[in-house]
Amino acid sequence: MTSKKHIWFLKYFSMVLILIVLYIVQTTPFLFSVYGVKPILVVPAAVCYAMYEGELAGGIMGAFAGLLCDLASFTIFGFNGILVMAGCVAVGLLTIYLTQLKLTNALMLGFAVLLLRGLIEYFFYFQIWGFENSYRVFVFSTLPTAVYSTVAIIPFYYMARSLKAFFDKKLKI
Repeated sequence: MTSKKHIWFLKYFSMVLILIVLYIVQTTPFLFSVYGVKPILVVPAAVCYAMYEGELAGGIMGAFAGLLCDLASFTIFGFNGILVMAGCVAVGLLTIYLTQLKLTNALMLGFAVLLLRGLIEYFFYFQIWGFENSYRVFVFSTLPTAVYSTVAIIPFYYMARSLKAFFDKKLKI
């Protein structure tokens, strides 16, 4: 392997390692819990990676982040993987062709992915079965989780930017 291949490997290995560490932090009981709401940390990180790395790498990281979410949720395995992958591919394509790399865009796109994932999960697991007062799950669980997770985009945006700059400097891109 050449030096560039080593650097490419280290780049994506570090991203995967960060996602695994975030998953461990995310699933630690009572850590970052505010009024019983815990953030989803791997999805904002994957969205920020998708903004900086494009649709292919972003989609792969999104699928991995979604599968990590599936490990800790009560959904069918692969449900979050498909949703987060599609969201990260869309974010990568939107960033390439339509929007700029700005924190406000990261916050809006990240919130959109988190809210869409939460809406689809709410619909398929609560609303479709006609549970009484199921809106309370959406209002008191899904929305606060999406908002709280959106706040986590801020440090991940700067982390993804610094990782991209560091490895691009090493690769001389």
